Amino acid sequence: ALFFNTAKDPSSDKNFRQAVAYALSKFPDQKRAISPISPSSIYFNPGVKKYEKDLAKAKLLLEKVKIEKDRIFSIYSFPLLEEQAKTIQEELNKIGLKTEIKFSPLPQEEYDFFLAIEKIPLDPDQYSYWHTGQARNITRFSNPRIDKLLEDGRKTLTTDERKKIYFDFQRFLTEETPAVFLYYPIYSSIERKYLKNPGRQMDI
Repeated sequence: ALFFNTAKDPSSDKNFRQAVAYALSKFPDQKRAISPISPSSIYFNPGVKKYEKDLAKAKLLLEKVKIEKDRIFSIYSFPLLEEQAKTIQEELNKIGLKTEIKFSPLPQEEYDFFLAIEKIPLDPDQYSYWHTGQARNITRFSNPRIDKLLEDGRKTLTTDERKKIYFDFQRFLTEETPAVFLYYPIYSSIERKYLKNPGRQMDI
């Protein structure tokens, strides 16, 4: 995902965040992500806003935002994601946003965008990622409605009620857009397994 620093202008403005979301192609050769909850989870909401690429809509939204002339936005990321960062840089340039790419294992205090990979928890509880003031809330996002949903999700035990809560959580979170969810990276792992016959081994 591409995370915003929502405590910093103009990323504090939802119009700006949505403009960026509409500007990006979401890496069509990858498995698309639309929310922070896995599509294999019963709590996944497939009906959230998907922000299909729409440069015209992105430019219209940017017209509502005050941006300093000649402003250069920082995109922090890892060397592993350099190619993806360059693609995002090119696409933001098409809507008039100039950026520079910097590499760091953590988002810096004054970052504008942070392109990162996050492991999705098995449980839908994402309180530590999105609730106001949490240390892992790198976007510094604060929204009373979403805070309440995250709190209720932790207190609710029945599956049906939790499902309703987390469906609403995803719907409101993607509307507010503290991050643009892009795709699920796929990794291969290699394991060495040993046969019962001593002296022989095989790699899988």
